[in-house]
Amino acid sequence: MRAHRDQEILRDLYLGDSYVLDIRASRGVLAITVEFALAPEHPAYTSPRPGEQYCYLKGVLLFEKVTDLSWSGQLSSRPSQDPDGSIDYGNIDALTMEGTRYMVHGDLGAIELRASTMRIVYSTDGSSSGGSY
Repeated sequence: MRAHRDQEILRDLYLGDSYVLDIRASRGVLAITVEFALAPEHPAYTSPRPGEQYCYLKGVLLFEKVTDLSWSGQLSSRPSQDPDGSIDYGNIDALTMEGTRYMVHGDLGAIELRASTMRIVYSTDGSSSGGSY
């Protein structure tokens, strides 16, 4: 079982300090929109904004060619509303991988799935880039 820090595309992210903004599952795809907390080693890292601990970058954690998906505990915690009115579903405490099996655990509940690929598509001023694993 490999932890998220062992996976190249997740190595420069602090998932425990990132915020899940949305989760959407459709036929063959799971998309988790996240405000990612970047480690200084991340290529898009800049100094944190005043009053923030981390540099944040919005993106989508995208699982593709999903064949099995189970999501438990998704209603066990309520989303929080930030002072600016935005909603978040908490943090990702753990993301592990074994072959094509992925496990995502956190305030969002526990998601277990099988997918051919996992990648991140980042949003920056309307453009996007990403990596695959």
